[in-house]
Amino acid sequence: MSYVLQGANISKKYGRHAILNDLSLNIKQGEIYGLIGKNGSGKTTLFRILTGLIPDYSGTVSFNGSRISAVINAPSLFLNMTVFENMKAQCYLLGITDNNKIQRALKMVGLSEKNKQLVRNYSLGMTQRLKLALSLLENPDILILDEPSNGLDPDGIAELRELIIELNQKHGITVLISSHILSELGQVATCLGILHDGKIVKELLDKEIFQDTVQLETIYRECTRGGVSHD
Repeated sequence: MSYVLQGANISKKYGRHAILNDLSLNIKQGEIYGLIGKNGSGKTTLFRILTGLIPDYSGTVSFNGSRISAVINAPSLFLNMTVFENMKAQCYLLGITDNNKIQRALKMVGLSEKNKQLVRNYSLGMTQRLKLALSLLENPDILILDEPSNGLDPDGIAELRELIIELNQKHGITVLISSHILSELGQVATCLGILHDGKIVKELLDKEIFQDTVQLETIYRECTRGGVSHD
């Protein structure tokens, strides 16, 4: 199976403080790669490097020709505009003139029948769906999601989880997703990486472990030398 994302020896400092320290990451086509780490461990910094938002770092990043899109520090929405108008505005920024791409993206996230509603009337869960739709306009091979379940209630988290799995399984999109909710990542990921001291200290591939919250928590704490609970 081919790799769609390869990062080698990625390091990033702010002053004397090292956020990422010789981090390496390889993601296979078709994976849902879950990244877990304490707040401030460098998850967002890594994602901003991968998407080109932070150009000054050491190391290498390659997507091997894959198209990439992301929801990082979520894009601003025009609350007094409709869903369709928000999509059109994003298309203008991206140079997209084909409205069929709007309809396709909205259908993928289940918003086809609600594209005339004002965004200000959307629930947080529906807003997250719209942000995903915006990221799907360019038909990405890889989708990077930085803690997308933040602020959602349990029903919203479950719906988002099902949507991410559908995007992966039905549409073949490889997903790199971070969260501070360890048990939630365990339900959606096919591979789980633990980020600590600026690098991936352990990767887990066993779905049986993912479903055992206590065991997963124990492994996490051992890898981070007693880090705080993320469940």
